Amino acid sequence: MKKLILIFIVGIFFVSLISAQEIRFTGKQDTNITITETCSQGDFPCSNSFKCNITIQNPEQTTIVLNEGMTRNETIYNYTLQSPLTNNLGLYETNIFCTNYVGNNGTSNFFFDVTYSGKTITQAQSTIYIALFVMLLFVFIITLFGIDKLPRYNQQDEEGRILSITYLKYFRPVLWFFEWMLIIAMLYLSSNLAFAYLNEVLFAKTLFTLYTICFSLTPLIVVVWIVWIFVSIFHDRQFQKMLNRGMFPEGRLP
Repeated sequence: MKKLILIFIVGIFFVSLISAQEIRFTGKQDTNITITETCSQGDFPCSNSFKCNITIQNPEQTTIVLNEGMTRNETIYNYTLQSPLTNNLGLYETNIFCTNYVGNNGTSNFFFDVTYSGKTITQAQSTIYIALFVMLLFVFIITLFGIDKLPRYNQQDEEGRILSITYLKYFRPVLWFFEWMLIIAMLYLSSNLAFAYLNEVLFAKTLFTLYTICFSLTPLIVVVWIVWIFVSIFHDRQFQKMLNRGMFPEGRLP
C-alpha cells in the first residue's frame, strides 16, 4: 500500500514538472505546423516597417530554423514548419525577433509541443489518469489475493473421492475475467500516458498494440468462458446426483 501511494505521489510530481513549461499550442508529429504571433502596440512590434525572424530548436536542442523570415497578414505574423522537421516528439523552443533596424525591437519566446496524435493531456487529465491507474493496480492486486483464497476443486477426502460440490469455485473464473478487464484498462491508460509524455513512440505503440490485441480477444474469451462454466455446472450436477444416491465418485472438477 505504501509503495502504491509513493508511485502516485511521484507520478503527480512528474506531471507537475512537465506542465511547468509554457506551452502555447500542440502540433501533430510529421505534419506541417503553422506558428503564428499577433503583433501589438506594446512590446511586440506592429508597424509595417517591422520585419520578424524566427528561430526554432527541437527537443534535442538542435536549431532547425535559424533567423528565417516570417510572413505577415495584417496584424498576424506566421511561419510554417515543414513536416520533415517535426518528426521529433516533445517541446520545441521558439524565439521570434522583430526589428525595424533603427533600434525598435520586439521579441516573443515560447514553446510548442509536438505529440503523436496532435493532442495534449492537461495536468488535471494526467493526474486523473495516474490516479485511475494506481487504483486499478490496487484492485488488481487485491483481487489476485481474493482468487487465491477461493477453493479450486470440489471437497474431497484423502482418497480423492468427492464428498460435496463446491459451487464457490465458480467465482474464480469470474474474478479472473475481471482481472483480464483490469489489464486491458491499465494497458489503455499506460499507452495514453506514453503517447503524451515519451519522446519515443515505440513503447507507446507497443502498449497500444497489446491493448488492441487483448480487447479483440475478449469476445472469444467470453464465449469460451461461458461455455466452460455451463459444462462444468452440468458435470457438477451429475456428480451431485451421484452423491445423493450415496455414491462418492473420484476425480477433480475444475
